[in-house]
Amino acid sequence: MDTVKSESSEAIKAACAEAITGGFDADVLGRGMLHYTLTEIQQRDLQTQYAAVQSGATGVFWHDTSRVTHEVYTATQFTELFQRGYAYIISCKIRSDWLEQLAHDLADADKLTEAAAVDWNTPLPEDYQTQCDAQIAAMLGGGNE
Repeated sequence: MDTVKSESSEAIKAACAEAITGGFDADVLGRGMLHYTLTEIQQRDLQTQYAAVQSGATGVFWHDTSRVTHEVYTATQFTELFQRGYAYIISCKIRSDWLEQLAHDLADADKLTEAAAVDWNTPLPEDYQTQCDAQIAAMLGGGNE
């Protein structure tokens, strides 16, 4: 049982990391949906640029994956990009936690085959999904109304 739990957790965490670095799509420049990857370096750079905007920068350099060179994003555009990226990362991490919980709960119920089959694409049962959604909303500031 412990082996199934640890192997499932490891696989889910790896899939989460891959999903995060794979990135997200956003239209913050008004040119249609563009794709933004989030390598660890890009995640740190995103925070650094966001801090610059928070400190009063009116624009920062950034680029989507269709470009090699950077271009200027206004403070408003970059803030929206940061918020979308942050929401994407938080959503992935919390989903990962609930997938791990599902695998652990199945293993604890002696459903080892089902537990081992839980992966990034596994739909969460409704009660888990409800709690997952509530945690995401709370982390993003929407859970305290």
